[in-house]
Amino acid sequence: ISFNMTVSDILKIAGTVAVVQAICDILSRRWVFSSESYDRQVRALRRTEMLRDKAAASSNATNANKDKQAKRLAKAEEERAACAADVARRHASPQIFTSVLFLLLWKILGAEYSGKVVAVLPFQPFGLLQRLTLRGLEISEELLDLPKTAVADAAGRMVVHVEALTQACSFAFVYVLCSASVKFIVHQLLGQKPPSGAGGGFGDMMGDARVQRSMKSLGFDVEELKKNM
Repeated sequence: ISFNMTVSDILKIAGTVAVVQAICDILSRRWVFSSESYDRQVRALRRTEMLRDKAAASSNATNANKDKQAKRLAKAEEERAACAADVARRHASPQIFTSVLFLLLWKILGAEYSGKVVAVLPFQPFGLLQRLTLRGLEISEELLDLPKTAVADAAGRMVVHVEALTQACSFAFVYVLCSASVKFIVHQLLGQKPPSGAGGGFGDMMGDARVQRSMKSLGFDVEELKKNM
């Protein structure tokens, strides 16, 4: 049994993932992170951090009016948490948009490569992994006693002989690998990292007193949610 090595298909999938992620990051920088409103929110975060630090230093430096100092520190921390939540929400919006876009990309490429072997694995995947590597393929799992060799056919394509049909790899596995590697690398190079103090994502949003009050009004246990994050 042999499969034609489709290197061009693998490169196409990886390239598509890289281009889409790059476009998302560039648009996010242009329309979100370069805006005056975002700069205002970051400056407000820095200002509230300074006020919080001053309140903490003042509270530690004196023993007088402990209750007053504690209330002042709590208010400063609440304001800082609110600003951190605002910045975190600005970063969450592009992430949600990117996730939706990649879900659509999964559907589009999945339809294009449906039933097509796009790669041959150098090993036989275990049962659970096979559900991903063989996703969308109708291939028998019968093991074959064939040597692993690679030769070029008349068209110059590499034809790999395998020991088992389960070494065939569908689009799904290649796409997941590209999302975990190519997508991550591109985002690290082009993406906008959250400023210090607002990199907690959902945790920062949950630290906002306004969000906590809304969650409590809906019957959620905010402290339990924080523990499980």
